[in-house]
Amino acid sequence: MAFLFELFGGGMNQYHGNGMNHYQGSGHQVQGGSLEEFVGKTVKINRGGPDSIVGRVLGVRSDYLAVSTREGIVYINTSHIKSITEGPKSDGKSDGRSRGRSGWSTRFIIAENFNGVLRRLNQRFVKINWGGPEKVEGFIVEVSGNTLLLVHQKEIIRIPLFHIKTVSPQKAGDHSDGNKNDGNKNKHENKSGKSGNKSGGRTVGGNTGGGRTGGR
Repeated sequence: MAFLFELFGGGMNQYHGNGMNHYQGSGHQVQGGSLEEFVGKTVKINRGGPDSIVGRVLGVRSDYLAVSTREGIVYINTSHIKSITEGPKSDGKSDGRSRGRSGWSTRFIIAENFNGVLRRLNQRFVKINWGGPEKVEGFIVEVSGNTLLLVHQKEIIRIPLFHIKTVSPQKAGDHSDGNKNDGNKNKHENKSGKSGNKSGGRTVGGNTGGGRTGGR
């Protein structure tokens, strides 16, 4: 029998139905105990849009969840959770791929609260916020007071902690999608330049090898 939980200003009502297990919050801080039933289960957090996350719940702490996804572990601030639905068994594919990486994805940061997770990730590459225009990847240089400082490419971004919905650790080589795109663009432009004008040669350190023009 399924349960539907709704939070109204700290009170919780329980409903019975024939659908999947479903939790619905109202934007207030969620007490961890109401979410513990989802530990070990594959769930969909938030119904749709850029904030929707599918993965297996690894743990529930005071104000955050640790969820294993296809991209790795993501820590979710429960104050930004709108709903949690227990997913179908078919969703286990993405979770299984995550668990298959030598078991690393089953270990997660245990901190006093979500801000404590952010402090533990200081001096690490991370992705902040799962999707949409608020998503940003970079290197955390400082977490102090109510603010996080993130280096994204050549920018220093100051992010209020209460605006951070999720955070997920990234490998050093995985954080620069923008740099990869720029690199691919430059490669494409260089190839176009070579095909259109072979006299340009290879550019190294700002000097062009123009020797081929006179040689042939």
